[in-house]
Amino acid sequence: MPAEASNAATAVTPAGSAANNAHVGRAPVAETNDTSRPEAGKEAEAAEDATAPTVPDGGWGWMVVLGSFMIHVIADGIAYSFGVFVEDFLMHFECSKSAIGGLGSLMLGVTWGSGTLASTYVYQ
Repeated sequence: MPAEASNAATAVTPAGSAANNAHVGRAPVAETNDTSRPEAGKEAEAAEDATAPTVPDGGWGWMVVLGSFMIHVIADGIAYSFGVFVEDFLMHFECSKSAIGGLGSLMLGVTWGSGTLASTYVYQ
């Protein structure tokens, strides 16, 4: 067998390396789904089960992420758009602007202060 013919399967092309071109010179392998053997299906299922990662929380992780996102959207949306509601609060509560400003400061102070309290409790 000539040397050129034996190296044809591992020839390097400009598009890739010899490892990427290892399929050159071979016939394609046809995948068959042999249903006549019942153990063939069990082997395939076992292989899928072995490679598929399991979800530790049962799949509820994305629901927790969605719920947390919605809480932050609502809470931060109200806190950062408080100025829009000042006129309505003035008419409804019939008090001064400084009292309404104190209400907004109290809301943000409790929101931001509770984070430090929670982290102090968790990381003791």
